[in-house]
Amino acid sequence: MRKRRKLALLLVIVVLIILQFFQPEKNQGNITQEGDLLLVSVVPDSLAAILINSCYDCHSNHTEYPWYSRISPVSWYLQKHVRDGKEDLNLSEFGNLSKAEKIGALSDVYEALEASNMPLQSYILIHKDARMSQDEIDALMVWADQESLSLMKK
Repeated sequence: MRKRRKLALLLVIVVLIILQFFQPEKNQGNITQEGDLLLVSVVPDSLAAILINSCYDCHSNHTEYPWYSRISPVSWYLQKHVRDGKEDLNLSEFGNLSKAEKIGALSDVYEALEASNMPLQSYILIHKDARMSQDEIDALMVWADQESLSLMKK
């Protein structure tokens, strides 16, 4: 029995070591690009800083990776979060959306903030600086609502 446990542990260690050689592709495009929300919309600097700090790692084409992102299988877990986040909303490509899609995306931002769904609790646990105060959340919600109304008038 003891021999089996040692063998199983050795096998797990070997598999973990081998996994380190297979890393997912990093999400490291340009920090800002032509269709980026911050370039195509009027976003006050204070709100832009909040968006970059709390949203852009998962919802843009550029992620600032922490040290532990180089460790498999954590790297695969992070890559999935980023991929899923970009599928829901990619702030780097906001300008490429149709008017209706932009309004819908801003509505989704508003609703996610209102429901306290974003940023994810698992993200905030590790990235304490991404935590938003209620005043910051309220300011982003007001901005998203006003930006949406502005788009409707165009």
